[in-house]
Parts: sequence; C-alpha cells; structure tokens
Amino acid sequence: MPHFNPYESLGFHCNLTLKAFVGSLEGKLKGTGVSQAQFRALAHLVALGPLPLSELADRLSITAATAVRLVDRMERDGWVTRKADLEDGRVKRIELTNEATAVWAKVSSAGRELLSEAYKDIPADEIEAVKNILERVRRNLGA
Repeated sequence: MPHFNPYESLGFHCNLTLKAFVGSLEGKLKGTGVSQAQFRALAHLVALGPLPLSELADRLSITAATAVRLVDRMERDGWVTRKADLEDGRVKRIELTNEATAVWAKVSSAGRELLSEAYKDIPADEIEAVKNILERVRRNLGA
C-alpha cells in the first residue's frame, strides 16, 4: 500500500508557504513596533471590518486564549476597542481605532513589499488562478 506523500498535498505546500511568508514578514516589521500577529490581525480587520473575537482567532489560526491576549495588547496600545454586537450583546466585536488606521498606513507597505518579492516573475494571471483554486479547495472542505 502506498504511503501518503505530504509533498503531493496542497495543504502541505500552503503550510510551507505560510511559514515562508510569516518569516519574511517578521523581518520586514523589525523596528516598527508591530508584530507579525498584530499585522495579520490588523490586515483582517482592515479588510473585513469589525469581527467577533472568535472569528478573528479562527482567521489567525490561534486559540481563543491567545486571541484574547493579542487583543488585550492591541487595546492597551489604543489600536482596537471591544464593542458589544448589536444582535447578541454577549459577543464582543473587535473594531479598529483611528490610531490603528494610522499604524496600518505605516506598516502596510511591508505587506506590499512582501507580496512584490513573493510574486516576482510570476504572471498575475497565475497568481489569480492559484487564489481561485485555493478558494475552491476551501469551499470543498467546508471552510
């Protein structure tokens, strides 16, 4: 019986790619006062707007406890606030402050620079094809 070869898995390659992205991002953020976890949280909140803490944790692939500590630090630094959800007051939505928007304006260039390096010599239509395929894989897996 043939063994499972992880190198044949898109998931395995996505994981390796994520590690490469995170490592490179950490280097680009040195000296900014923004960690890669904070950058990723800001990116989700900028792109999607206010999110429940549980959804932010899910999108960052971290535990709820880790997300609470991350949001606590970001709230302490004046980057986010917790507001009660209008439909369910037990749910706290994480919202960006004006200060976070200013921080994002400064560090988002690191994200653009990272993508520029990562996508070097890869045609835009191929990048779009990969994104579309990965979206279909996520849908197939119920995510």
